[in-house]
Amino acid sequence: MEELKTDILTAQPALFALSALVEKQVKITKKPTKKRQYKKPLTPQQIRLNEIIDEISEYIMGAAEDSLTTPFQIKCLALSRDNVNLFFGSSNGNIARYNRVQKNITDDIPLNVGPIYGICLDEISSKAFICGEDPIVRIYRLPRYELEFELKGHEQSVNSIRLGHTREFLYSASNDGTVKKWNLKTLENEGTIMQHVGKASSLALTVNGKYVFSGGADNLIRVYQLLHGQQILNLKSHNDCVKSLAVNSQSTFLASGSDDCTVILWNIEDFTPIRVFIDHEATIQALAFSLDGSILLTGSADFTIKVWDLAKERREITLNSHKNIINELIISPNQDFIISCSDDKSLRVWSFPQFLEEQVFKALENSFNSVVISPISSEVISCGTDKYVRWWNPTKDEACVLCETNGTSLKVAVAKDESWIAAGDDLGKIYLINYKEKKLEKEIQAHLGPVRDLCFSHDARYLVSGGGDSTVSVWHIEKLEATVLRGHLQSVWAVAISSDGETAISGSGDGTLRVWDVFKGKERYSAQSQEQISALQIDRQDRYVISGDLRGNVKIWSIYEKAIETDFNEQHRDCVTSIYVCHDNENFLTSSRDKTIYIFSLKYRVALSYLTRKQTIFSMAVSADEMLIATGEQEMIYFQENPLKSTKPRIVGPHEGLQKFIAYAKEVISDSGPEHDSSMDNFIILPYFFNILHIYAYYNFSSYLKQSLLQSSAPMVPSREGHTPMTITLLRKTRYSRDEIIKALYRFGKSSPFILLTLERDIFVLTKLGLPLVEELYKVLFQQASRHSLPKFCEDEEMILPIVNLSEHPRIKPVEFMDESLMGNSGKCICFMESYVKIALTVGSKESIDFLESLSKCKNNEIFRTPFIKSIIDYKWRQVGFMMKTLGGMYFLYLLIMCLYTAYFQGNVYFQSALFVFNVILTAFETFQLCVSGSHYFTYVWNYIDWTRSILVLVYLINSWSDVDMELNFSIFSLATFVSWIRGFSFFRIFSKTRYLTNMVVEVIKSITGFLVIMAYSTLAFTFLFMVLAGLHANPSFLSYLSVSYNLMLGAFDDGEYDIIEWTCITFALIVNPVVILNLLISIVSDAFDKVKSDSISADARELVDMIIEIENLMITRRGRNEKKFFQVCKEYEKDEEDEWEGKIREMQKYIEEIIENNEKDREKIIKLIKMQEREANEQSTKLDIVVHRMKKICEAEKII
Repeated sequence: MEELKTDILTAQPALFALSALVEKQVKITKKPTKKRQYKKPLTPQQIRLNEIIDEISEYIMGAAEDSLTTPFQIKCLALSRDNVNLFFGSSNGNIARYNRVQKNITDDIPLNVGPIYGICLDEISSKAFICGEDPIVRIYRLPRYELEFELKGHEQSVNSIRLGHTREFLYSASNDGTVKKWNLKTLENEGTIMQHVGKASSLALTVNGKYVFSGGADNLIRVYQLLHGQQILNLKSHNDCVKSLAVNSQSTFLASGSDDCTVILWNIEDFTPIRVFIDHEATIQALAFSLDGSILLTGSADFTIKVWDLAKERREITLNSHKNIINELIISPNQDFIISCSDDKSLRVWSFPQFLEEQVFKALENSFNSVVISPISSEVISCGTDKYVRWWNPTKDEACVLCETNGTSLKVAVAKDESWIAAGDDLGKIYLINYKEKKLEKEIQAHLGPVRDLCFSHDARYLVSGGGDSTVSVWHIEKLEATVLRGHLQSVWAVAISSDGETAISGSGDGTLRVWDVFKGKERYSAQSQEQISALQIDRQDRYVISGDLRGNVKIWSIYEKAIETDFNEQHRDCVTSIYVCHDNENFLTSSRDKTIYIFSLKYRVALSYLTRKQTIFSMAVSADEMLIATGEQEMIYFQENPLKSTKPRIVGPHEGLQKFIAYAKEVISDSGPEHDSSMDNFIILPYFFNILHIYAYYNFSSYLKQSLLQSSAPMVPSREGHTPMTITLLRKTRYSRDEIIKALYRFGKSSPFILLTLERDIFVLTKLGLPLVEELYKVLFQQASRHSLPKFCEDEEMILPIVNLSEHPRIKPVEFMDESLMGNSGKCICFMESYVKIALTVGSKESIDFLESLSKCKNNEIFRTPFIKSIIDYKWRQVGFMMKTLGGMYFLYLLIMCLYTAYFQGNVYFQSALFVFNVILTAFETFQLCVSGSHYFTYVWNYIDWTRSILVLVYLINSWSDVDMELNFSIFSLATFVSWIRGFSFFRIFSKTRYLTNMVVEVIKSITGFLVIMAYSTLAFTFLFMVLAGLHANPSFLSYLSVSYNLMLGAFDDGEYDIIEWTCITFALIVNPVVILNLLISIVSDAFDKVKSDSISADARELVDMIIEIENLMITRRGRNEKKFFQVCKEYEKDEEDEWEGKIREMQKYIEEIIENNEKDREKIIKLIKMQEREANEQSTKLDIVVHRMKKICEAEKII
């Protein structure tokens, strides 16, 4: 009965808990993506986005591990020969079988033997050998796990067992220090074959049956030769207990892992160590070889698994999803998956990770101070501490020495045309080597101190050098003459030269950056960096200098503005050693002694991601086709694929966290609710260039998105196909994520406006939607440039402002607005406005019309108050306004002819002909406008009026010339005249002084509808009342009484003889109609006036936009001129509207609305939390009831006993 109680208490709850967790896990891993439901058909953009996400999801799901969580620690593993069934032993003494294909547990058997430390399978004889905490090795019959025999002989726990290659013998290692051999036929102990001082921790056997290896607490690996039946050797290299051993299937290598955190690879043939792996930080608990012996797995108490490539010696891959000690590892025979178990109570099945393609050149006892790749042939040139300048064969790890320097080689450079190689040493000498002949031609004493940097001009005529003597020298290669540039106070550590060869730039230990005129040999200007500059590079357009300093700061300097534009100070943690600007001039790479290579966006001014190395990086170079990155390190040059050119699925980021990112991305994609991890923001999924923000945006993880954006850790840059997180939220119509991105862009845009360039594709959609936050974006999109280098005054008082400039670059260049001679310290006070999003502003272009139409459809009036939109509308109106005025002039000429005809020349054939001609011209114009505008034409009511007028005038003229009924014809002409005058009213929109009044008239007409209904009702009511009262007297017509009632509303009535009732009704009518109704009309007009006044700016802008669209639609020859430019303005300085009281009130109103919205969101969150707590409390209560119920059953069973 006691055994029965044990089964009740252990077996059933364990099986129940384990199965429940497995089912939950399988459910999670099988859920691929969120269901996508769209009410409307998908657009091509949405379809393409979904395809990309599906590809990324498939890659992530394939690369991520499947996990099985159990209630107990998993101590050991064994895989069946068909790779389907996985057996594992746990800390509670259970043995379980997991079907890897079906992802479910088929057996979970309590053996009641304590923790199980080892399992060996003999599938031919259907046996399982188990060892564990007690000193007995047990043999079980499969598949029912029937205990067949117990092997007794050890005195303490058995740590490891191994089955001999003939399956006739079993070997075991125990805490009692012995390694025993068991005969499985006779089931007898054949004795102790090895004895350790202290416990025996690990065992391994060669497949060929030649050796048995054991590791123990005496730090030794003991070698037992089976053929002679004796211990032949002790291998001693570890400094602590040898905890794990493994032998490859070829019986050529032995791997050993120890408490000293090292793994040693031994050659079994001569028992010598080949390699030592020191990358783990804790005890090596598990080891495993691949079937072909090319891969070694190591599992450690630092919770990580490392995958080592023994064949190609590529950089190891770290798997780090476990949360506790790794106990055992298995790699599948076909090398497609890895299995691991851990004390974190989980079992994980990993897809076999892919190694990066890489190449290594080695030179012992040498640090590669400088590495360059020739720009044409992509050959590698290096120099280092061994004083040799080497040329390397790109296809082999072979080198030829080009020359030996007298001092330590510090820098090497190659001419663009591959005519020369220059090397400099720490004795101040420059060595010129003929590239083609690969021989030293000239040796120059260039500086009195070390040659710190070298670079050739693009035409290879000049060589610029910086030295420890604080000078910069510009050498003419053919003449070997130097122009010495003096000005620095300390060593010159970095130099660069512009593409035209006219400008040299140098950085020094004195913390200054100096710009030199190469041909004049003079300093143009200097700028302060505050830190010692260690690396320099000029961008491909000669606009910027990128510098790195001793503390790891990376700065982008504007050559024109003579100042720092962007400062990256949170990336590198040590000296920046090299900088490379990509051919497209949009990205650049930096290397550092902190063992990292950062990828920066020069266009958007953000850090995209970074790569990590295991050694200090002394230099970096990129191949001519930009496919490879080479780094000079300690005793090696390391080549790896340039992630910016990758075409295969790959994840770029910190090497140690790659697998962690994959697991995290999988949980996000499968909606498993992982805890937000900001360290995941540093990864990019190639070749799509998606980062975690794109995934958050797609799946609408708005809270995660918000946290990442608040920490400013993930870049909001476009993917390879142009999808930004904002683009994705607009395509997916995810409101909360979209709003968080808008807020973040507004916040970032104030300090780093270049990030706003990402809005180029999305600004039209945002404008069309008219979201409440978009006007804030427009405020930062168009900023006043407040840099010190910009002029503050224009000496020409007569200059007409504003001046508009359309530029290819967002930053202002004052010379593009006015002559430099006009910029002074007095005169007209000016300021510059610059935009950070490109817009097509060519009048008549398709994209220009699209942008204007997005403004026209925008429901957010505040957008029209922003300086950006006001300036663009003003600029466009100045371009096309004359055409609208011409059209208005033509129409008023038409009205003049109609007036003269009506007043003086009715029936005159000549005037009728003139009316006909003008009508035909105006009708032709409307027809042309209809053809080019399409459906947009029908959005304006004035166009309907135009066609009505045109048809009426045409009908009148045809009837006049056909002598049709004149009375009817005059009626038609009167309607035509009326409609013509109404249409003429619309042309007052052209003029700013009358535009306000036309808006007010339109607004009054819109608002008066309700008033007219009330007035008509009141008038009719009193009409019928007077008809009733007059019934005793005369009986005039209904229209007569209606006229009396209407006149009463105007305060006019006859003072005839009325009785008391009639006077009472008239008095009441006089109060209601003239007083109440007219005051109501005055109130409506007043409200309309207030509304028009408050919205006068936006209403005025809308009218201008509509008229500009009308004109631009006519310019069909310009449709294809969609060049996008940055909009820049030089204007007279004026007080910002936001400083006025109206602007401040609007800002205050926005803040109040934002506070109310946030409070409402917080309230919803609190309600959700309360409901969640209530639900959890109910679940706990239910579980407690179950436990109480089970306890009662157990008590009842004990009473029965």
